[in-house]
Amino acid sequence: MGRARGIVLALCHDLAVDEDACETAVLLTSETVTNAIIHGRSEVRVRAEVTPGAVRVDVGDDNSRHPRLQPQDEEALDGRGLQILELAASRWGVAEDGVGKVVWFEVDRHRPAGT
Repeated sequence: MGRARGIVLALCHDLAVDEDACETAVLLTSETVTNAIIHGRSEVRVRAEVTPGAVRVDVGDDNSRHPRLQPQDEEALDGRGLQILELAASRWGVAEDGVGKVVWFEVDRHRPAGT
């Protein structure tokens, strides 16, 4: 997980991504990689790219079962990963990937503070 965060952080810094957008992309990378490790029960594949408008990260695993956004439960100790993705990402989704799936997200490259 730390390696994936480091890759996204270095990519953002190398390509002069806005600091808020970079921090958000690193946080969401941590959340999606953690979910892939816990629920995917396989090797995790991470791909990151920066386009003129966004930082995009794809996190794949071998489990074909798609995650579903659950109702918020204030008492739960876990289960907030997709809620964080829903709140912080500009866009996100799930795609089939041969053996398993890819959970992807995008963060706008230049985010106004507080959004």
